[in-house]
Amino acid sequence: MLKQRVSIIALTLLMVSGVATFSQWRWLVGVYPGVTETETDQLGYWLALVDLESQTLTVRRKLVDRFQDELKQGWTPLKAQDTNADVVNYQQKIAYNIEVLTRDWFYYRCQQYDEVADAQQRLKFVASQVETVLLWADIYSQVQNGGQSASEKNAFELFDKLDGWIGEADEHERDRLKRGMHHSVLYWLSTNSVDSLMLDTRRELAERIATALGTGASDNAATLMLTSAYQQQLQLNAFSLVEVWLLNRSLEFAELSTEQRDLYLDNQLETVKKWKLGKLLSGGSEVSAGGNQLQLLRLMGNLAVWSERAPAEHRTAYKLLTSSLQQYALRKALKLQ
Repeated sequence: MLKQRVSIIALTLLMVSGVATFSQWRWLVGVYPGVTETETDQLGYWLALVDLESQTLTVRRKLVDRFQDELKQGWTPLKAQDTNADVVNYQQKIAYNIEVLTRDWFYYRCQQYDEVADAQQRLKFVASQVETVLLWADIYSQVQNGGQSASEKNAFELFDKLDGWIGEADEHERDRLKRGMHHSVLYWLSTNSVDSLMLDTRRELAERIATALGTGASDNAATLMLTSAYQQQLQLNAFSLVEVWLLNRSLEFAELSTEQRDLYLDNQLETVKKWKLGKLLSGGSEVSAGGNQLQLLRLMGNLAVWSERAPAEHRTAYKLLTSSLQQYALRKALKLQ
């Protein structure tokens, strides 16, 4: 999921060794250059030496634009590992400032995205932001994890932050922020293979996507005009995620008493219906009840295959869930209860 792997972390500043030219001292006394005038090899000073929260929103947004452009060119603020105690202090500042800029980037880009009217331009805009997320998440996760190399699951830490920032935003802004996040996730699912991820990553991703679908992600798909090839990849990934989502449910189901199981299955079927998979996989177009039912039947048709390829240690639980689900659906269809 993450495209870059860089080691960590710190800016080795001349002030650490007691030597500083005028260009370095100006940072120490708060006389900063303009964002666009900052030399590339000094860009990291904005993260290590400046309290970005105290800077104006205009300055922070200029930094967002500059950093995004530089990241695309291969720039990174993180350099060779250094255990110097002073550098550890810079690391804390870097972590704080990265969080500040990530928040500003999210709000800023969602605002810009909302102003893009042309469907093709919207897709291009989302593609650029997803690329940046993958680059920035790598840096973000390394800083947050004390220099450890980024992993697939580290990216979820960034998405946890996005959820929190949506909650902190003004109420009238939240729908726009959710739409921006949902479209970014939909684009990623349309251009990458979920099956290439580790099982644990897929299991966690499945839970997060299920939550997003439960809060209207399918409704937000309408204004993201995906190509037919993207739609095909989205469908493949959607079924892959349902497969591992059912794996998670199977472990819960196996722990239930016989008396509890029908109610559990009823609740899970209602959850799946709320996802509006038919609408999601049709690009946000309205789908008839029959169309949604067809998607549900397609899912049911995959249960036997998914059961057989479930991890060996969970296969018994998976088969118990899927066979019970098939029997339950049949009883419902025949109105035997």
